[in-house]
Amino acid sequence: MHKLDRTLAARPACLDNYDHTTHKWGTDNDGIGPCKHTIRRALEVIQGRRCAYCEGPLYDGAHIEHFRRKNPAHFPELTFEWTNLFLSCQSRDHCGHYKDRRGGASYSPDDLIKPDVDDPDAFLYFHSNGEVRVRGKLSPCQATRATETIRVFALDHPTLKADRRVAVARYLRSDPGNVDAILELEPEDREFFLKEELKAISDKPYVSAIRHFLESAI
Repeated sequence: MHKLDRTLAARPACLDNYDHTTHKWGTDNDGIGPCKHTIRRALEVIQGRRCAYCEGPLYDGAHIEHFRRKNPAHFPELTFEWTNLFLSCQSRDHCGHYKDRRGGASYSPDDLIKPDVDDPDAFLYFHSNGEVRVRGKLSPCQATRATETIRVFALDHPTLKADRRVAVARYLRSDPGNVDAILELEPEDREFFLKEELKAISDKPYVSAIRHFLESAI
């Protein structure tokens, strides 16, 4: 999970055609199908083809996720609210589907990190061994939000740990001397080249694990 900039894409105008009191999200009876395609394209501009939560690659089956649940018992008024929508992977073991699964544990959305508002880097550290850890020196409220985000989205699921570990290893194999080369630079040049390297890998799946590894190593 990393910070997302929602201003990169304009709010899809087709959302103006729908209201939660008269339209349903889950059916195409009201012609919402084409609007969903527009929403997906806009969210891809913001996220790339990566899940908003785990940063895994998104395939054709990626779904539009409601950060605050849209069902009648929760936040139906946010069904067609642009700022409530993200793209999530289709996994049933973590991320969006897992968060709102039938029979899942209760949670408060106010306790979750919202990646287009909060900077997940301030709360979470993704280790090169695949683990996700709560940052140190957080206030009790911040620590709760970090812990709840890991729990509710299952960001510590074994498959995600393995995927992050593989992503870091694959990055190191692709250019094994890169870290050593940057370390040999003068401090001011090192900072510049690190920024350039982070920019170059920004579209990779599980980029936070790679980025945190580089930042800690350099």
